[in-house]
Amino acid sequence: MKYSNFISVFIGILLIVGGATAQTKKKTPLDYVNPNIGGIGHLLVATDPAVQLPQGSVRLCSNPWPEIYDRYLADKVFSFSLRDVVRYGTKTIPSWIMATTGNIEVTPAKMASNYDHDFETVTPYYSALLLQDYDINVEYTAADQASYYRFTFPENSDSHILLGSNAKFNVVNENTIEGQEGMGNRSFYFYAKFSKPFKSFGSWNGDKAFPGANTQSGTNVGVFANYATSKGEQVEVKIGVSNESVEQAQKNLDKDIPAWGFEALKNSAKNKWEASLDLFKVEGGTDDQLTIFYTGIYFSLGGESLQNRMKLRDDKLIERAQKYAAMSKGELYPSVSMMGGMFQKTNLVMIADMYLRGIRNFDVEKAYANMKTEFLESTKLPWRKGPYTQLDSFYIKNGFFPAIPPGKQEWVPQVHPFEKRQSVTVTLQAAYESWCVAQVAKGLGKTDDYEYFMKHAHDYQNVFNKQTGFMSPKTEDGNWITPFNPKLSGGQGGRDYFAEMNSWIYTWYVSHDIQGLINLMGGRDNFNNKLDALYTEQYQTSKYSFLDQFPDMTGLIGNYAQGNEFSRQIPYLHNYSGAPWKTQRRVREIMDVWYGTGPLGICGDEDTGLMSHWYVCSAMGIYSDPMIPNYPVWLIGSPIFKKSTIDLGNKKTFVIEAKNVSAQNKYVQSATLNGVPLNQTWFEHSTLVKGGTLVLIMGSRPNKLWGSSPDAVPPSMSKAE
Repeated sequence: MKYSNFISVFIGILLIVGGATAQTKKKTPLDYVNPNIGGIGHLLVATDPAVQLPQGSVRLCSNPWPEIYDRYLADKVFSFSLRDVVRYGTKTIPSWIMATTGNIEVTPAKMASNYDHDFETVTPYYSALLLQDYDINVEYTAADQASYYRFTFPENSDSHILLGSNAKFNVVNENTIEGQEGMGNRSFYFYAKFSKPFKSFGSWNGDKAFPGANTQSGTNVGVFANYATSKGEQVEVKIGVSNESVEQAQKNLDKDIPAWGFEALKNSAKNKWEASLDLFKVEGGTDDQLTIFYTGIYFSLGGESLQNRMKLRDDKLIERAQKYAAMSKGELYPSVSMMGGMFQKTNLVMIADMYLRGIRNFDVEKAYANMKTEFLESTKLPWRKGPYTQLDSFYIKNGFFPAIPPGKQEWVPQVHPFEKRQSVTVTLQAAYESWCVAQVAKGLGKTDDYEYFMKHAHDYQNVFNKQTGFMSPKTEDGNWITPFNPKLSGGQGGRDYFAEMNSWIYTWYVSHDIQGLINLMGGRDNFNNKLDALYTEQYQTSKYSFLDQFPDMTGLIGNYAQGNEFSRQIPYLHNYSGAPWKTQRRVREIMDVWYGTGPLGICGDEDTGLMSHWYVCSAMGIYSDPMIPNYPVWLIGSPIFKKSTIDLGNKKTFVIEAKNVSAQNKYVQSATLNGVPLNQTWFEHSTLVKGGTLVLIMGSRPNKLWGSSPDAVPPSMSKAE
């Protein structure tokens, strides 16, 4: 071939390929979502690739066997969830469904089947996989309070669909099974309809099957339906769930899936996810960043935090607030006070957050009365429930939770034997919750209550040791525990004094009064120097020994841990101390280092979307912590997208433009908010919900003057000294 002819052919190929590429369908936000991100845990819990609606009640997922904590690495599944995903390591497993062929097997080990990710589809609204040992294709999709399964069988005279759990089961008729599942002090109910009548049925208890028996109850029990299937024959199962009764589960099923039609429900779920993801539109960024971003929205909407924070959907919050306002005194004791009350927003935090953000269409007076009762009369001990103990009484009187003196054994019976007192963390959380109660009291004109709770809001100062510069434990006599190491003291997870992490993390846990913390540390320079040191401070032992003691402290940068929820406000604290450019650099580093697109892409516990929430907001350039909300403001960071548009509904949007943004251009040079110059590191939540435009001019060098003046910082309880 002549050279000129070769060039002509080569150019022709390029034109053909270019034309084909131009015709390739543009990826939608939903196309970027990869639920398998985080399927391998860095140290503790992996994420769940759950099928559900945005903020839906039902979460469906395959259950690996044996108990593979890193879900993505499992090569077998033994079942699929009816209403919620399996959390391995717990004593109970939520109810499940499974399909098999051949001799009936009722134990997970024997019914488990090999599967392969290359024969798997995983999306937020629909998943499918091939049970290779049985040649059964399993598909599932979800409604709000119902699940829908479709099983495609091979030709086999012994095909089975099994439902199991620690529960009560009853075969109602030839295509209906109902039951009640017990989980601790709670019960859940389900009502399952099958698209084809059973050939026969039976039940099991333990490892023994009882053909023809239509009822069973106890631990590790279930029922099974038998079929003789032809090749490609499909059997569909739709299941309503409820936490009230079987009758309500049936009503939920009739409401959510009134007719048979798997594809229709699948498409409906897909449309709902597309609508939710379309609320957040971004421009710029790499494919990897878009994948992490939109997958982050998926995880966030699964756990409610993102829409609740943006206030794009208030109905579930309002419903929860209404229920809280209607509670009697006995119901106010938390069902379990996890990790100092911080595992999820406590009732006190939730009501205050809603009130401060202007969501008040519930009985605020009754809710406030319950807030006051709960703060003063229920225990704050972690992982305990019930009325206040002698330690709570001591706190109310003295303003701190006492730690156990060295060498002395625990003598308070209500203290959890593993979770311990967590005395410093509980004090810090109590101070914050008292501030929350005070804000609602102030709004309702209850002056005496406001002053009382504001006094307790300063209690964090009682556990700050000015000599060491760390939050530290005290004994009942008011003396500091000695010796005390801010990295390593407190035993497993620091639980004698802290919740899962150490004093290097909890010294910054004063979300309602960062300025007060700056004052305690002796001013901005000391605060900034100590905050800088957090990211370089090493472990004083081997890293594996450190992580053995603190397994929740993954995603480490020095002693900062991105992998646990109680630390994620820390990178934004430089906004309060006159050095916002340090926040801008740090949040970019964390996004680059600790978030990815593969099974290892999440460096810690997802915790109902909280870790992804951090990325989604930070990638757009703004942040407000859903775990510890305080003043209704948004903090400004460093966006990675050149434009982010948040659809607020009612034809309103809030737009963040980052001009000149790039990997190097991470520093804010100047800003305008709705066309007005903005020289502060925050703006009001009310501004966001009204709609508008925040424009950030980005550059490759810090502008140390922007947002650095004392009057440019976000609000705090205290004034600068």
